[in-house]
Amino acid sequence: MSGGGAGNGDAHDIVVSGAVPGVEGLNIGAGYSKRNYDLKVAGTPTNTREDGTAYATYAYGPITVGYQVGAHDTAGNGGAAYKNTYMGISYQISDDLSVSYNNTESRKLNSGYSYDQDWDSISASYSMGGMTINIADSDCSNCSYGTTQNQDETTVSLTIAF
Repeated sequence: MSGGGAGNGDAHDIVVSGAVPGVEGLNIGAGYSKRNYDLKVAGTPTNTREDGTAYATYAYGPITVGYQVGAHDTAGNGGAAYKNTYMGISYQISDDLSVSYNNTESRKLNSGYSYDQDWDSISASYSMGGMTINIADSDCSNCSYGTTQNQDETTVSLTIAF
């Protein structure tokens, strides 16, 4: 596949996902992506970006749990590498109301220090007809991979479909 933009070389993606035969409610998947950029600065290597991920979700009645691991690596100027893990659980209380908890951990691998960025979020969603209201409370520890940067936020949204 062609990169398509100025400075882009080529890009290749592959994804395999689906239900596991014989295990009702279990889905797994994996994906890999590589992008090569033609943009080159004198004396530096051509830039590339690679991403990979694998996940599993399992639904049993009103409960769904999921786990995902991923990695990102950028080579060339300003290259960086990250390892990420995602975990979540949701509970469908009724056809209209659900709650969920999610955790994301990200480690910057080649930075000379070892701070994990950690996100926790809890949310509730209520739907009625074409309207959905959602509230989510999130907090981040070591945001931007620094020990002094923490962030807490609460988001309330209303979506209306016509």
